Amino acid sequence: MEDLSKHQLILIVLLITFVTSIATSIISFTLLQEAPVEVTQNINRVVERTIEKVVPEETNGNIEKVIETVVINEEDRILEAIEKNKKSIVRLKAIAIDGSEIFAGFGLVISDDGVIIADARSLNISKNFNIVFYDDKIYSSGKIISDKENGLIFIKAAVPKVESGKYVFSRAVFGNSDVLKIGQSLIAITGRDSNAASIGRVFQLKYDDDKTTVTSIYSDIKISRSYPGSPAINLSGEIIGLESPVAASDTEYSYMPINFIKTKINENLTKLAE
Repeated sequence: MEDLSKHQLILIVLLITFVTSIATSIISFTLLQEAPVEVTQNINRVVERTIEKVVPEETNGNIEKVIETVVINEEDRILEAIEKNKKSIVRLKAIAIDGSEIFAGFGLVISDDGVIIADARSLNISKNFNIVFYDDKIYSSGKIISDKENGLIFIKAAVPKVESGKYVFSRAVFGNSDVLKIGQSLIAITGRDSNAASIGRVFQLKYDDDKTTVTSIYSDIKISRSYPGSPAINLSGEIIGLESPVAASDTEYSYMPINFIKTKINENLTKLAE
C-alpha cells in the first residue's frame, strides 16, 4: 500500500464503492422480491411522479432558466383525484312512508342541466328520489329513463324555474377504461351520507372477443351491495367504472367499465329531452 500513489488509492476506493453499490442493489432487489405485498406497496408509493417546472430568473441582466423539481407521491394524487370528482358525485335518497330517508345509491352528473346517471338497482328501492349534491343542495328527481337491459338509469333533476340556470352542475370526468392495466391503482368512493374512500388495485380485466374492449373490471376492493353505483377513480382523477351488475360475471369486486357507459349516454339524453 505504501508504494501506491494517491491517484491509485483514489481509483481503488472508487472501484470498491462501485462494486459495493452493485452488490447492495442485487441484495435489495432479491429481498424486495420475497417481501410481503404490504411492504412493497408502501415502497412503491414513495415516489410516483416528478414534475420539472421552468422558472425564469434574471441574473446580471440575463434571463436564465431555473428548473425546480416537484415530487408528487401517491397520497397526493389520491387526494387530488377525490377532490376533482367531489362535485359530480351525488346520492339518491328515497323517502319512506314515515318521512325518513333511505339511501338508494350513487349517481354521477353527466350534463350541465342536471342529468344524473345511476345504477338501475336504485329503482328497486324507489321510483322517486331526492338527489343530494356535494354541497347538500337537494333537488327532487324529474323524468327518469330506465335502461334496465344495461343496468343503468338516467334521471333529470327537477330544478324549479326560479332556480333554473343559477345552480352550477359539475359534470363527472370520465377516463378510458380500455387502457387500464392490471396492477393499476384505483379509488372506490362509498359512504351513505359523506364520501368514504377505499384504495386498491386492478387485479383482473376481462375483454371482448377482439381483446380490445374491457368488458369487466375487477379490483381487490370489496364493495357492499348496499352502495349501488359506487364510482371507481384512477389516479388521474378520471372515473373508470361503476359498481354495477356486469352480466354473469358480476361480483362484489367488479365494476362496469366507463367506456361501455359512455356509449349509452347520448341516446338516453335524447330520450330525456323528448
